[in-house]
Amino acid sequence: MNFIRGSLLVFISALILISFLVLGIFATLNYSLKYEIVKPQVQSFIKEIVENEVNGTIINEQVKILQTYCKTNSEYSFYDETTNYTFVIPCEVIAKGTDEIINEESNLLIDEYYYKEYQCEFLKCFKESGTQWVIISQHAKDFWKKQFYIFLIISIILSALIFLLVEKKNNFPILLGALLIAGFFPLLVLSEISKFALSSLASEIPFDLSQIALIFFSRANSVFLTGLIIGIILIGIGIFLKLLKIGIEIEEWIEGKEDEKSEKIN
Repeated sequence: MNFIRGSLLVFISALILISFLVLGIFATLNYSLKYEIVKPQVQSFIKEIVENEVNGTIINEQVKILQTYCKTNSEYSFYDETTNYTFVIPCEVIAKGTDEIINEESNLLIDEYYYKEYQCEFLKCFKESGTQWVIISQHAKDFWKKQFYIFLIISIILSALIFLLVEKKNNFPILLGALLIAGFFPLLVLSEISKFALSSLASEIPFDLSQIALIFFSRANSVFLTGLIIGIILIGIGIFLKLLKIGIEIEEWIEGKEDEKSEKIN
């Protein structure tokens, strides 16, 4: 019976370790794709592309042309084939120079694609929509959030099974805490792994998708830290319960000795 219990405990522990790993990944994706986190990183990403791929002199000349155009117009519009988007830039922004123009373009692009409503499931959209921006949209965030809650429920069920299988119940929070920390530990290198994997798609996509990995997993360290703190708290609870049990046993032993002395005296 103990062999069966032990084997089941090892098997369920392995399952929950995998579940915690997947849970951490989905939590990272969900947290990293918040609008206020995505926006500044996409702005920085677009600015870096412009600075690396376009000659600075050409940019300055184009800005001067736009500023001349704005002497008789209130805004400038153009269609960009790479992003499949028509930009409309107010002339008051153009008057402020290159950085403000890039910021305005990125703001328009982010707002357009982040909150865009898609009529398909996320994975299907990613394969068939013809746009790479779906991967950093609210649509993507909602998908990862749903997967997170699914694996959270799975982890809770597996935790309950471990509690039933553990012979000494005060070992349960220690084991669970250790498994949680171990499951979340790979998040520390997740960003680099994803950059390597996504770089293989560079030939099919207009820009280096591996850079998008930095957005995907920008909060990996924060999620790991959260898992680490929860794991340490669980381990601390387990140690406290063990010490409490030892204290109770010592107290009972002392009381037993005192009762024995009383009986001898009487």
